[in-house]
Formats: sequence, structure tokens, C-alpha cells
Amino acid sequence: MMTFAKNTLDPKHNRILSALSPSDFARIESNLEWVDLPAGQVLYKPLDSLDYIYFPTAGIISKVFNAKDGSSTELGMTGKDGFVGVPLVLGGEQSIYKAVVQSKGEGYRLRADVFSWELLQAEGLLQPCLIYIQALMTQIAQNVVCNRHHKADQQLCRWLLQCLDLLDSDIIDMTHEQIANMLGVRRECVTGAAVKLQAAGLISYSRGHIVIIDKAGIQKRSCECYQLVKSENDRLFSLKPPPRQKQRELTTPATLRQRAETRLQEQPRPAIIPEWDSSRIIHELQVHQIELEMNNEELRRAYDETDALRAHYLDIYDFAPVPYLTVNSIGSILDMNLAAAILTRIKRSQKSHHRFHSLLTELSLPIFQNFLDEILQGKLVNSCEVSLKPNAQAPETLIKIEGVSDESGEECRINISKV
Repeated sequence: MMTFAKNTLDPKHNRILSALSPSDFARIESNLEWVDLPAGQVLYKPLDSLDYIYFPTAGIISKVFNAKDGSSTELGMTGKDGFVGVPLVLGGEQSIYKAVVQSKGEGYRLRADVFSWELLQAEGLLQPCLIYIQALMTQIAQNVVCNRHHKADQQLCRWLLQCLDLLDSDIIDMTHEQIANMLGVRRECVTGAAVKLQAAGLISYSRGHIVIIDKAGIQKRSCECYQLVKSENDRLFSLKPPPRQKQRELTTPATLRQRAETRLQEQPRPAIIPEWDSSRIIHELQVHQIELEMNNEELRRAYDETDALRAHYLDIYDFAPVPYLTVNSIGSILDMNLAAAILTRIKRSQKSHHRFHSLLTELSLPIFQNFLDEILQGKLVNSCEVSLKPNAQAPETLIKIEGVSDESGEECRINISKV
């Protein structure tokens, strides 16, 4: 288990990481890297490759859009409630927005490849990430409504309340100009609104420090946008997680070595006579042996899963309601499913004794042979209509056959439907 530097917040101070089960958290814990987040630091710029996912435990990170004329607007803010790097969850690798630290803090980052791997393994990490993304989309949408329809003093109250929810303090370090950039309004509008709040005894402002004195009073002056977003956040994060799925650990040379070292520490150690560097050689050999054993375990699991899938798809083939069969270049039946056996009245145990030609009427023989030759030669013709001979159970039957060649061009796989 990794240890963190003194005076830093526990990773589980972040709501996404705290939502993980002990086993899920243990899977990524050793890959979490503590990072300082000073005000003004740009985590990524528009169209940058997202190499890391950030989980803040303190501070505020804003998603900002910068227009060509130099103006900017905050689309949404992230703190201990979420993570930075949403495009990686939604299938993208870049963002057209800038992520910048607006209020200093700290957090933990995780390599993008490790994060993507864990998302694929189970919903333990994926579910809280998706919930946060929905909450963030709600925040962004409501911010657009607020900036369009509400007054500057209402917008400022809403923004201050959102900041308070992300900070473990009643102090917000932000200048009027920075707030104006976030809200997309003139600095004079923010100054006028702040003066009103200070005169009402709700805040105290001095040299870029805003001290919240009366949060309830600010909430009364705010528009409905803040409460809408907060209520939706509370609802989303109260949802129960879905049933768990099978998981795997990410296997790379680095992680395999780390896991092998851990397993070696757990095993009883034989007595070693200290001679020169022989103990080190023995240690490396033991670790290497465990790495091989772990690789073999991964291979066995992969083979088991492959066998299960093969059995599953064989069942689908065998019990499909559509007749399927495979023939070679002379029409000998190599394989067939149950529906084909019923249609042709051929026992599957005796299929190799029959040619498909023997089932067809005389007029259909040249049609089928021409179809078979063209399929195996790789031509585009892949269907024809032929007639099955009458028998005691059924009259002459017109059927449509569709076929495709295997990669070697030696076998034709056919499905049959009645016309």
C-alpha cells in the first residue's frame, strides 16, 4: 500500500475516489500520484492530449472557453466533487476547452492508460465517473441559463455558493477581474454586485480575498440555478451502484513486477547464507519465477474465457432456427447445425457420407455447382435458388441459399431459407 506525504489530504477526500470499494481503490492506489495545484496552473489547453486524470481533494479547477477576442467564460467548475479529464470517459482524447486552477489546492493524478484500463474492467470506477459527468452537464447547462437570464448580482451569489461547496473554507481567493472572466461579464458589474453584498453584511472583501459571512443570506439573494444544480448533484450521488462485474488487474511489465514483488513478500522465505551478492541473485530469480507464474495464470484465464466463448457460439450455431452447413469444393458436407439436419433428413453423425448435390433436383445441379465454383473463386455472386428433391415427408421445395468462402477458398459456408 502506498503512503502519502504529510500535510496532504487523503485521496478519499475526493468524492469519486471515496465512492470506490476497498478492492477497487486498492487496484489504483499505487498508481495515484499526489500533485500540488497552484492557482493559475493550466492542466491542459485546448486540443492537448490528456495524459492524466486529476482527482482534486482541495481547490477549484475551472473549464474555461477563451474566445478569439480575448474574452473568456467559465463553463463549469470541478473540485473535490469530481475529476478532470471527462473526454477519456466519453471516448475522446482531447478537449476544446482549457482546464485551469482557479483556487489553489491539491489532488491526485492517474495516468490515462491506467484509468482507461480500469474503466473497461468493471463499473466500480466507471459508475461514479458517469454520475459526475451527468452532474457536470447539469451545472454547465444551468450556468448558460443563469448567464443569459439573471442579473450580475444573482450570478455572483450563485458562483460564490458553488465555490463554497467545493472548498473547506469560507475564504475564496479571487479578484474581481478573475470572477468577471469566469462569469463573462465586465469587472465593473462584479465590483458593483460585491459592494452590495458587503454593504448587506454578507461578505467581506479585501485584496483578492472574499470572506463569506452569511451563506444563508447569499443563498436568499441567489437565483434558483444554484439550488437546482445542488439538488441534482445530491440525487445523482445518492443512487445505488449497479451489480459488479468480473475484474482484471492491468498487466504491464511494471505492474507485473510490482505484483510479483508483493507476492514474494507474502511467501515464507528460506534461510539464505549471506555471500557476496548471491542473495540478490536469488531474489531476482524468485521474482522472475513468480512473474512467469503470474503470466501463466493470465494465460489460463484467457484460455478459459476463450473456451467459454467458443462453447457459447457453438451453442448459438447448433440451435439457430436457420439451417447452416459447410461444404467443400465438391459439395461434400463438412458440418451442419440441427436445423440443417432436420431440413435435409441427414443424421449429423453421417454428414461426411453425403454431398449436397444429392439433395437437389436434376435441374438444380448445374445452378448449385456454378454457385459453389464462383463463391470459392472469390466472385461477388453469393446466392442462388435451387430445389430440394421430394421425399416421403416433404414435396419438392424451392430454397434460397447464400454462401461465403473461408479464407483459404476451400470451404463454402451456406445458410438456407425457404422461398
